[in-house]
Amino acid sequence: MEDPGLDIQVQETRGDDGSYKYAFTYERATLYEFKYERKATPDPVDPCYRCYRRIWDKEQMVNVGVLYHKACFRCRICGLPLTMQTFHRNDANGSQDREVYCRTHVGKAINQIQQERAIIEGLEDGFGSQSLRDKPISAIKAAPDFTPKPSPRGSPKGSPAGSVQHTPSKYDLHNTSMASSMVSVTPRSLNGTSWLTGTAGSTLEYTLMTGGLYGRPRPVLQSYQDFEKFRVFESQWTLESRHREEEERLQRFLLEEREKEMRRLDTVVDQEKERAASELLASMDPMTVQKNPQALVAGRERIEEHFRNVRDDRLRNIQDKVATEEKARASRMLDRQCQEMLVLIAEKDRMADTSCIYDHSMRPPVLPPEGRKSKLYKSPIIFEQIDKRALELSNRDYNTFTDLVRDLTRDCQSELEKCRALFRWIIAKDIGKTSGRDISRPNSSLTLLKGVKSGRETYHQLFKKLCSYAGLHCEIVLGFSKGAGYKPGMNLTGNAFRNSWTAVAIEGNWRFVNVTWAARQVTGLKEELPEMFTKYDEFYFLTDPEDYIYQHYPDEASWQLLEIPLPFSEFTNLPVVKSPFFNYGLRFYSNYGATLVTDTGMVEVRVTMPKILGFGSLLEAQDKATNTSNLEGRTLLRYVKNEAIFTVNVPKPGLYYFSIYTGDYWKADCLESACSFVVHCTPNMRGAAPSYPPVPFFGPTPVMEKFGIVAENQIDPLIVSDSDYLDIVFNMDKEIKVTHTFQYYDAHAGTVNDIDRYVFLKSRNETGATYMIRCPKEGFYIFSLYATQADGAESQSLDCAYRYLIICQEPNPAVVAFPRTYHRWQRCTLHEPVSGDLMTNKRYTFRLDVPQASEVFVVIGELYHHLKRKLGFTWEGNIPTGNASTALKVVARFAMTGQECSIFAHLLDYELVADAETEI
Repeated sequence: MEDPGLDIQVQETRGDDGSYKYAFTYERATLYEFKYERKATPDPVDPCYRCYRRIWDKEQMVNVGVLYHKACFRCRICGLPLTMQTFHRNDANGSQDREVYCRTHVGKAINQIQQERAIIEGLEDGFGSQSLRDKPISAIKAAPDFTPKPSPRGSPKGSPAGSVQHTPSKYDLHNTSMASSMVSVTPRSLNGTSWLTGTAGSTLEYTLMTGGLYGRPRPVLQSYQDFEKFRVFESQWTLESRHREEEERLQRFLLEEREKEMRRLDTVVDQEKERAASELLASMDPMTVQKNPQALVAGRERIEEHFRNVRDDRLRNIQDKVATEEKARASRMLDRQCQEMLVLIAEKDRMADTSCIYDHSMRPPVLPPEGRKSKLYKSPIIFEQIDKRALELSNRDYNTFTDLVRDLTRDCQSELEKCRALFRWIIAKDIGKTSGRDISRPNSSLTLLKGVKSGRETYHQLFKKLCSYAGLHCEIVLGFSKGAGYKPGMNLTGNAFRNSWTAVAIEGNWRFVNVTWAARQVTGLKEELPEMFTKYDEFYFLTDPEDYIYQHYPDEASWQLLEIPLPFSEFTNLPVVKSPFFNYGLRFYSNYGATLVTDTGMVEVRVTMPKILGFGSLLEAQDKATNTSNLEGRTLLRYVKNEAIFTVNVPKPGLYYFSIYTGDYWKADCLESACSFVVHCTPNMRGAAPSYPPVPFFGPTPVMEKFGIVAENQIDPLIVSDSDYLDIVFNMDKEIKVTHTFQYYDAHAGTVNDIDRYVFLKSRNETGATYMIRCPKEGFYIFSLYATQADGAESQSLDCAYRYLIICQEPNPAVVAFPRTYHRWQRCTLHEPVSGDLMTNKRYTFRLDVPQASEVFVVIGELYHHLKRKLGFTWEGNIPTGNASTALKVVARFAMTGQECSIFAHLLDYELVADAETEI
């Protein structure tokens, strides 16, 4: 049934000739927007009490004390079709009215209406409070105090403190000429009894149930089998045919109105043009016209051109006005038809169970959903089957919505599954590919979608219509959206970012569904994909209100579905967050506003992630004159545990747009927009920091998890070094093969140079690897670890497992390089000397662990110095370097399958120099 707060006004007058005229202004009725006239004298034989015309066919007659055509046997207020079981008379206050009404609009005594509305308003004022919920039902019924209370936010400006101002309510009575209960819109009763009587299953009990104390009542008919058993689809066919007739009648009416406006425009423009031409002719001297007739022709042409432009401008305004009116009328008709379809299903509910306390005509209240406490179980297997069937049916042709919904819901057992089927069908149905000629064919199934194709109907209205056929309550919500073209910090005013979306009641809870944004147009970058294709976005199906509020703000605060509604000012201050942000499971580490203010030029955004994802970023200056090359390398991304940390370093004061992109694969080339901010750097900034190395990210990659590698001592990939050297320790299996690179980034020149001699694999054993790193000068250093399986092919490439960014602030001027290592150095450990440059004419003690070696030598030129084996795998010796500046090598011979191998393996390289100080 209709909502108790709808604005209905009835006007009844009699014409001068005694004819009886009446007109209804009803926001959900289209048929009764037209005016009908009763004859002053009815037909003498079998007159219809509604239209006063004779009933020729007895089968089309309804006798309820007076006669009605079956087509006229409707509620006088809303035009709802009635039957002998559903009609009501206005006899509650002794009225002799013989009109018929639906159960919602049947008249009641004025004092009864006022009493019921007062109680409803009192309940709404105190709804949700713990005190109300804790009271027993009998206590609430016992004469509650409905004295208006002042607003918790203070008295209105200009009103005395403590005074109570009356604000017109949507439940206020309308003063009409008849001053009767004709205009009453009373709360819908359950099973023909008012909840004031205190019967079981009353509206009050249902209201308390929606607060979460009880389970939500469910309609009797749920599954496809229920609809088929009680012949719901057969009744829907009949009702749909009547709806089509009304739609065609409305379209004819709208077409006539459009033609009238066009004729009226042409008439007005022609009259103005002729008046201007007459004034022109009167202003010209007849002698001048005879001598120079071309002046008159030129003047006439100027008038023609002027009024041609005037007509075009007025025509555009009229077309916009008419289009708006057509959409409004079509929307009101759609709302009424959807309600009629739900009322039809409700009648079947009561046929199936006469004691049911909830049927499809009762719309659940708009309250914060309980989904945050008990999530709807979305079975991937069931959803996969539903999606597959919806895709198959999207390629079929249907002549009625009843047949379409019947096939879509054939395997559905719950409201959630029905909603999923309708949602996926609309997304899969690419209406944009159909032509107007196909839609206009009389027998084409695409005529079902002609409203969407022509622009008079939106996808949301189509979804709402399908939901009504499936027995689901769906409402279209209006408000602001941060859609295409919106940037963080922009003002939301006017109609620039107005939008609409839908909310669907699933198991009594309202959930957001956006069929328009769920089907996104994506550019194909791969050969197997078309240039443009539609991508399904799971985020917009039953979206959580806490996530949906980042993009959409409804005009009515209740449709936020939040326990504490968000003010509009806070909504505009939220960052722009897109659906991929939530689809990939991202969350902000803390609450960020749309604008990030900094005095130093540096800001940080931290995002938590469920796994390592691919990320990208873009920094743009609001001032288009800014050189884009100055913004390169101004963003640093590093992964720390389950966080992605973005550090933005702007070059100078001003406003900048910072956007984050993400993808499922960490090497993905095609990333999706996740979120964006405004970076406001104040004029207090002193100097800009240097740009970062041109590296996509720092931290672990999925290779780390794949091979079980763990960073033991340096968890954060950003290391600030101010010592002689630092150690980086990795825990890994002995079967993992690793290598590394070490590079220096020159921020001034923008170049990257390899300096491998300043990193050294100090130890590699069965449990891990230890690296020693030295930074010879101030600046940025990049250390990268590469890994693969040791049992792989020799040609197998090594993938990056971890990448560090080392910032050296206070380098040691006496720092020296490390010895150079080779492939067979794996599993070995160097104790001394760790300096890669050794001085000539000195003696050095060499001590190192070389497992499985049978001999170890220090080679200087052609001279081999044998190292002695100590405890375990330790080899040691005191070796003179001589006076020649040459290379010093450490080689070893390993035992292979019990036999000594005659091939020496190269382990380390040192440099013998007269001066140990080196430069990069």
